[in-house]
Amino acid sequence: MPVPIHAARRPRRLLRDVTFETICGAVVDGTLAPGERIFEDDLAAWLGVSKTPVKEALARLATHGLVEIEANRSTRVATAHDLDLVDTLELIGVLHGEAIRSLPRGAAASAALLADRAASVLDRDPTCLALVEATGAFLELARNPLLRRTAEPLHLRTAFLCRHLTVDWSRPAVAPLVADLRSALGAHDLPRSADALARLFRHGSLRDAVDAVPSPSTTPADDGLAAGPGAASSAR
Repeated sequence: MPVPIHAARRPRRLLRDVTFETICGAVVDGTLAPGERIFEDDLAAWLGVSKTPVKEALARLATHGLVEIEANRSTRVATAHDLDLVDTLELIGVLHGEAIRSLPRGAAASAALLADRAASVLDRDPTCLALVEATGAFLELARNPLLRRTAEPLHLRTAFLCRHLTVDWSRPAVAPLVADLRSALGAHDLPRSADALARLFRHGSLRDAVDAVPSPSTTPADDGLAAGPGAASSAR
């Protein structure tokens, strides 16, 4: 084929977005632990950037509830409390339920496929995050793009909290609701699935079903990212 005169250009990503995603990833994957104090200088040195994109990233993470900033005092990774997870899931249940309830008619075939996938997730004794991801897939079919934008920070917060907390779906207050959701999804009854999901993720349903994830018996050796900001912060 003829070689183009001008090389194809890929869209350049803003440094502030890359910085945010990297620090956010370190919070979500546990490299930066809940309650750990973090320092802008350490993060800037680790990422090889100035403090400006780091400040912007931390402020953005604070709005997502992943970082706690005390003006002129300290910045820490947010803590992981059971009520935080329950409150977050309640909002996610509303948003995902609305996405399922308001799908366009032309998306029936795709919605049925997503319902089958979500039902199969429920059949495997799912983690909290797995269920959120399965039902969150309906957001891509929703007519209202604001649903996706509103849910995005809640999904990040759930990913962070579910690394340290878990939901016992077998609890008496929860198991019948899980069964109802599984039945509705299997029948491709989307309105009923939306209602069942909202009931399952309701605060009153989950408040006694959240447990802490057991701590690992051994601590992995520090490497890569963990040897960066965490090591420098702990030395202060």
